[in-house]
Amino acid sequence: MDEANCRVLAAVVDRYDSTGEPVSAATVADTLGRATTAVSGRLTELESCEFLAPVGDGYRPTVTGREFLELDIECGPVIVDTDDE
Repeated sequence: MDEANCRVLAAVVDRYDSTGEPVSAATVADTLGRATTAVSGRLTELESCEFLAPVGDGYRPTVTGREFLELDIECGPVIVDTDDE
């Protein structure tokens, strides 16, 4: 997973933990100073890796997403297989 996806995932976890509410692409975009369309694509990628789950109009972090952030690795080129075969 690339560094930008890690920042998006971390932003979702932080916001969700502080509010207990689903986190929208617009909220993450505002937090990171990015375009909503760019963040939306990253949220979709994180959902396909089961790091985020869609809830209402936003996302919540999954246990897998939280555990990934807790790994003792730097965000960078980490391969996550998104094929379901």
